[in-house]
Amino acid sequence: MQAPVTPIFEQLRLLALHNTGLLDTAPEQRFDRLTHLAKLCLGTEIVLISLVDAKRQWFKSKQGLAACETSRDISFCGHTILAESIFEIHDAQLDSRFADNPLVTGAPFIRFYAGVPLEINGERIGTLCFIDSQPRQFTDKERQIAFEFGKSVEQEIQDRLQEQSNELLAASELMYRSVLEGTRIGTWQWNIQTGETVFNERWAEMIGYQLAELEPISIDTWLAVTHPDDLDHAKAALEDHFNGLSPFYDVNFRMQHKQGHFIWVHDRGRVISYSDDGKPLMMYGTHADITKQHDNELALRQSRDQFKTLVTNIPGVTYRCHHDEHWSMLYMSDHIYALSGYLASDFIDNSQRSFVSIIHPEDRDLLIQTVEKAVLNHASWVLNFRILHQNGSVLWAEGRGAAEYDSRGAIKYLDGFILDISKEKKLQDQLHKLTQQLPGVLYQFQLWPDGHSAFPYASSAIEDIYGVKPEDVQTDASTAFAKIYPEDLPAVAKSIEDSAQQLTLWEQEYRVYRDDNTLVWLSGSASPETMPDGSILWHGYIQDITQTKEHYLKLEDLNLQLNVAQQSLDLASEQAQIGYWHASLKQGTLWWSPIIYQIFGFDAHDIVPSVILLKSAVHPDDIDKVDKSEQQARLTGIHNVVHRIIRPNGEVRWVHQLGQLVAEDKNPDQIIIGSVQDVTDRMQLQQVKDDFISTVSHELRTPLTSIFGALNLLQSGKLVTLPAKADKLIEIASSNCKQLSRLINDLLDIEKLAAGKMLFEMKRLNVVPLLQRAIDDHQPYADLHQITLALQLIHAMDEILVYVDEHRLLQILTNFLSNAVKFSPTAGSVTLSTTLIGNQVEIAVQDQGDGIPEDFQSKIFERFSQADASSSKAKGGTGLGLALCKELTEAMNGSIGYSSTPGYGARFYIRLPISV
Repeated sequence: MQAPVTPIFEQLRLLALHNTGLLDTAPEQRFDRLTHLAKLCLGTEIVLISLVDAKRQWFKSKQGLAACETSRDISFCGHTILAESIFEIHDAQLDSRFADNPLVTGAPFIRFYAGVPLEINGERIGTLCFIDSQPRQFTDKERQIAFEFGKSVEQEIQDRLQEQSNELLAASELMYRSVLEGTRIGTWQWNIQTGETVFNERWAEMIGYQLAELEPISIDTWLAVTHPDDLDHAKAALEDHFNGLSPFYDVNFRMQHKQGHFIWVHDRGRVISYSDDGKPLMMYGTHADITKQHDNELALRQSRDQFKTLVTNIPGVTYRCHHDEHWSMLYMSDHIYALSGYLASDFIDNSQRSFVSIIHPEDRDLLIQTVEKAVLNHASWVLNFRILHQNGSVLWAEGRGAAEYDSRGAIKYLDGFILDISKEKKLQDQLHKLTQQLPGVLYQFQLWPDGHSAFPYASSAIEDIYGVKPEDVQTDASTAFAKIYPEDLPAVAKSIEDSAQQLTLWEQEYRVYRDDNTLVWLSGSASPETMPDGSILWHGYIQDITQTKEHYLKLEDLNLQLNVAQQSLDLASEQAQIGYWHASLKQGTLWWSPIIYQIFGFDAHDIVPSVILLKSAVHPDDIDKVDKSEQQARLTGIHNVVHRIIRPNGEVRWVHQLGQLVAEDKNPDQIIIGSVQDVTDRMQLQQVKDDFISTVSHELRTPLTSIFGALNLLQSGKLVTLPAKADKLIEIASSNCKQLSRLINDLLDIEKLAAGKMLFEMKRLNVVPLLQRAIDDHQPYADLHQITLALQLIHAMDEILVYVDEHRLLQILTNFLSNAVKFSPTAGSVTLSTTLIGNQVEIAVQDQGDGIPEDFQSKIFERFSQADASSSKAKGGTGLGLALCKELTEAMNGSIGYSSTPGYGARFYIRLPISV
């Protein structure tokens, strides 16, 4: 395939094409009508008006073809514009120039082509071409027709250009008229020979008059308002114009306003006719108010003078130069003398030497590469390099600059600033020596917009921190980042991104691998700075904090445990709707939470909390009970009493007060902290239950004992030998009898506790053996359910004593552990643990069951309470165990509680005061 050659006067041809304004315009009927008619007349499949651009041929009008353009290097029309007459190819497949052309071998499968050059203003801008997929040859008549159609297309293009010119002319005329009116320029006419003068209304308005006020109007009107000091200048300019020394009369002068001040006017005019003897006759001109422009120019001159003064006082070198290999200077400030020992004039246009010639040879290539890269990316540059002084010394300089571009993106010149940093460089070297003595690494970390990063500076300690040398990461930080522990890398990257976006201090703790694959903790901090090239540069310090971090993590773990305990307490308190208070037994002061107002029926707006007020609400029959509990609190540290109160409206309510004295060594004012809860409903229901339980328990116990004895006698086989089926039934009946007996015993225990008849054998003892016994006793039951039992004790547990009833404490633990095993999933685990909380020991059992449903949590320690019926049937139970545990714990001056998250198990605990 032979590509078309480029015409000799290609630029003129392209200029003529672009001046037609046809390229990339919408279809026009005037052209489409001609191509359609040409197709009908000559019977070809395709007719195109093809405009040959620099790299393409674009179709202004097309018949029989969908494409809008094709590449010029495969075009037929590119050959046509080289000829003066019709360019015709009878069979493209037989023509070596086109046989392998894609337009021949592929769509539109050109076989026949005939093109008529289209010439505008002497340049062939395109063709009118005829295309067929079958070989063909035009007759002379058909060639004449094609030629005439080409001339018609040329005429349409000329007509279109003429129409556009007429439209532009009309628009220009309208524009000038609008401009004249919009800019409110004053106009004048002057008959130089007679002095007759005509001004428009705007001329008068500029100086504050209406035209009628100035009548009669003549040249003397102008003379009267012109500043006397400007008349000679204006007259001289007028004479120069009259004498042909200037094509226009053009002068600025002042005219006096009606209010007395002067305005600046730009007066411009021209003689348009002369008398028969050759003297100037008629002159037309304009007056424009340029007062603001004049003031702005004055301010600009003052600003320019200030800028010159400012540049002179800047300690560094400012310059502007061409973008060439020598950096040919257009301007350079005089401070170059101090830096190089040469005058600024030596560098202007390279009159004596070029600026590049004084750059240290080892730094030239890097400086040039840096500048070229910045210019290519339309960015600024910053670089340190050395200057060769005239006296032979070498000085360090910092160069900053950026290119300035014109509207087409071409470089106009380079602007820059050069500062002598020799002293700073010396100090930097001294600082480098000092940094080598630090245990951590001082560094600079730079991140560019394209994502790559580096450590431009790092003290030698970076090898101790990251296991890399400063030169290894000077241009690429990836080897250092590869040392970071993978789990910490996302957080490090995110912290760097946040610091870069917000320009805030970067602070992060993270782990890195040493060469021996051990992990160390690092702490880093750095301040970010935006650089001219768009990158961010951090200045910072990184140190090894492994030992400190290990201590901190241990402390954090302890704090987490404390927070969990605190959250458990807060959650339980919130669910129970309990009011809080704290009081000083020594000072008599009291504070309580808002819910206590509601419990006691007080008005929060009128009442101030006080001990006297609280005691005044106690029922007279319960005053001794409350006083006794307070006295007991001074001895045991626990205030636990259920009593009645009388609200201001006379209503009697039951409340439960529970408090604890703060540790004595930190409590000189005998501060006691506690809670209060309205338990009226519970007390009323409890009374009903107690009456029912007492009656039923005593009525059932005697016959049940007889039944149980009879069943045991039958099971023994001493009376009669029973069949296997009967023996099985007897065994079931005996088991149910035992269950019913336990229920009755629990009921009787609760009755005793309620009646105050439960006997306790209180002893000071260490509970560790008792806890181990509870674990051992429940191990067979746990093995049956495939549950793992674990005992977790604090280190000091062997030295701690509590004042409890051993049997009753074991009864509580038995209930906790059996419940935990019962409600834990198969292959789960149950943990019995101890914790010190102030001057109390907390004994807790944690399971891995489904937890306590939210709607049941408020009733967890009530008698006969169970989460749901299905659970009781599947797991067994009476609903009395936890209620009994609560009564037993409180009877031993302890407290009971729980925490639970649905789906994550439950944790039941009791807290007992330490006995000293």
